[in-house]
Amino acid sequence: MVNPRSWLFCPADRPDRVRKAAATADVVVADLEDAVHVDGKDAARDALVEVLDEDPERARRIWVRINNDGRSTGADLDALRARTCAGIVVPKAEPEIVREVSARSSVPLLGLVETAAGLWQAREIAGVERVAALSLGEYDLAVELGVCAPEVDPEPLRWARSRIVAAAAAAGLAPPPAPVLVTLDDPEAYRADTAAMLRFGFFGRMCVHPRQVALVHEAMRPAADEVAAARDVVRAAEEAERAGLAVLVVDGRMIDPPVVHRAHRVLALAEADAPAS
Repeated sequence: MVNPRSWLFCPADRPDRVRKAAATADVVVADLEDAVHVDGKDAARDALVEVLDEDPERARRIWVRINNDGRSTGADLDALRARTCAGIVVPKAEPEIVREVSARSSVPLLGLVETAAGLWQAREIAGVERVAALSLGEYDLAVELGVCAPEVDPEPLRWARSRIVAAAAAAGLAPPPAPVLVTLDDPEAYRADTAAMLRFGFFGRMCVHPRQVALVHEAMRPAADEVAAARDVVRAAEEAERAGLAVLVVDGRMIDPPVVHRAHRVLALAEADAPAS
């Protein structure tokens, strides 16, 4: 199964949006943190619980971004205990809070690295039990580092992006989803930025608006010639395996296991993008 291409954030206190998002994106991130006013945390938690309980199948595609502020953190985890959800997003992830959440959870975790300390300890976060993925919260991180917001100038954050990708790979995790970009009125620029993130080693993207979901899927869609070439590689690898050959050549190119792995990923993406029959 291919990893999620799109992670759509929705305020947890808007169950209507959470339900709608589940029909749009690969996964939904129901946000109990930044998207909810401090006075509305309890009501948002109750609304989210109702959504999770009413449709277990949909709940399996909903991640929950909890709070990282002590009191609300515990209440969030208590509410999610023994409930179906895809996983928990831990904001401002640092090893201590991620270990705490892991000890009180039974679902996969995504460590959202948004602080300088978290970035420095990304490999340690990635190694915590239950952590299945990492990603970057670039806007908070940019403020702490004193650099430009990513839509103004992404250059100062390039090293941070590579650090997160490398930390995830070193821990054997799936490639991280790319961080959000708040630009909504320039689809071409958003597609180009997403494609650049994919070249950095990210897979998929976190989105803040439904219209960004289709743009992410478009940016990840393999071209027809890329799919055809991948099929040729996989077919040749299967034939070589049956013949007991360790080395194979396709169209004058030596093919090794990493190339075969990449070809399988291209075909999985093409299948994920295919319309339902």
